[in-house]
Amino acid sequence: MARKTAGQMSVAGMLDEVLSEGEGALPFDERLAVLANLRESRIEGAGAIDRAMMERIARLNQALSTVQEEQDQLRSLIERLTRPPNFPAVFLANTDTPHVKGALVQTDNERRVVLIGEGIDPEQLTPGDEVLLNGERNVLVANSGVPSLLTGEVVTFSRSTDDGRIVVKSRDEEFVILAKKALWIAGLSPGDRLRVSRSTGIAFEKMAPEKGEHYFLEATPADSFDDIGGLDREIESLKELLTLHMLQPAKTSMYKLPRKGSVLLQGPPGNGKTKLARCTCNWLGGMSASGRARFMSIKPGGLNSMWYGQTENNYREIFRIAREAAAAEPGVPVVLFFDEIDSIAQSRGESASHVDDRMLNTFFTELDGLEKRGNIVVIGATNRMDSLDLALLRPGRMGDLVLNIPQPTRKGARAIMSCHLPLDIPYAVNGEGPAAAREVLVDLAVAQLFADSRETELAKLTMRDGKQYTVRAADLVSGAQLESIAHAAIERACIRDVSGGPAGVSIPDINAALSDFYLAAPRALTPRNARNYILSLPQDVDVVSVNLLERKVRHSQLYRVEAA
Repeated sequence: MARKTAGQMSVAGMLDEVLSEGEGALPFDERLAVLANLRESRIEGAGAIDRAMMERIARLNQALSTVQEEQDQLRSLIERLTRPPNFPAVFLANTDTPHVKGALVQTDNERRVVLIGEGIDPEQLTPGDEVLLNGERNVLVANSGVPSLLTGEVVTFSRSTDDGRIVVKSRDEEFVILAKKALWIAGLSPGDRLRVSRSTGIAFEKMAPEKGEHYFLEATPADSFDDIGGLDREIESLKELLTLHMLQPAKTSMYKLPRKGSVLLQGPPGNGKTKLARCTCNWLGGMSASGRARFMSIKPGGLNSMWYGQTENNYREIFRIAREAAAAEPGVPVVLFFDEIDSIAQSRGESASHVDDRMLNTFFTELDGLEKRGNIVVIGATNRMDSLDLALLRPGRMGDLVLNIPQPTRKGARAIMSCHLPLDIPYAVNGEGPAAAREVLVDLAVAQLFADSRETELAKLTMRDGKQYTVRAADLVSGAQLESIAHAAIERACIRDVSGGPAGVSIPDINAALSDFYLAAPRALTPRNARNYILSLPQDVDVVSVNLLERKVRHSQLYRVEAA
């Protein structure tokens, strides 16, 4: 394509042509010649050329400035990305010797002495502060300003030394460490829980004690003494003790009576020991000014630990939680219930392990520490009274009140069955009212359970001396079994009613529930646990075998619930 002549182009266009780069651009000397001819041929061209040149130079300078700014930003980013990292460390102490003046710090599991950088005041650093080292880890360049070592081991403060160090304990192991200045300002007392780092040998903070809310029921138990049948005398004894010593402290103080606040419930399993403890908590809550009580149910086996000394510490912790909860709310009674207390309170010296003895001694110490227990009641339950250490049974520990919770008698069984066969459910009355119908069913159940006949013979126990003992239904009756019989009869009646059959609990329902009991109850017997259920067995002769007697199942017609 032919180039345009000077006459055909404007000054700006000619400048663009002269200054253009790339393929087809004029050589440098020809560009100078074109500009010279332009200035000579056109008077107005000189000024226009100068203006156009200045505008172009200005645009180029602006573009160059932008490029330089972007280069500076890129250079700064590269510098930040490639800068050697700072390394966190824990400041331990200042070092000021003829050879080294710096700081002793801990990095990971290594200690080193580093120089202190400009602008860092060594006097403002305290042991335990987190600091930053340079990339070579030989200069302390800054105090990080963040809490150091947020994790660590929790130990117990024991005592302090004359030179300001502290002695702490973990699982009965003692070791000496330093404490941050903030801990001394806050104050330390024996038993405080501290967070420490063994690698640095420093205690960083005091930990709030565990409140142990997971040991408490969320609300006061709803169980009532009215729901328990056949234990009127035992309930009355329990109320007398707690009314006097828990609810009338002024009177007991006037008569200088030593405080009592522990109850031991003993008897065969399934007869209401746990329920009685829950009812006690409910009753205390109703009698207190606050209208509520707190219930701690402790399974002693759950506190055992494989670590040396930790089991004893777990028991100390349980009592501490109870004491603090009682102190925080003086108007709220605290019931501390130890189920199966025989698992930790067997006679000392009879266990193959000394751990059990240490654990029991700790338990005794904590019980003794509750002499001024205020609003704390300790209740224990066991079905192995003969295995308990006698020291546990003395007054002041668990011997303030020992209640025997026996198997139900005929009278007790009637009361229990009446509790679990409510008046306001349907009965097959057969012309009689619900109350009369219920009485017939209760009488029938009790008469069959306590009958001395072949129908109630469930098993034969063979003793080591060859003698045999016949197990009858009355031997295995418990409050829990009576409740189960009543509920089974009600369930059968409900299923029949839903299926379109006759409504109401009837005699066949009770008979079927009793038949199920006769089959299931003796299956729980073993040579080892037979004495837990049958207290009349001779104590000096072992049970060697349990032989179940064959029975014919006699169920009335069961109705099947069809899906809709």
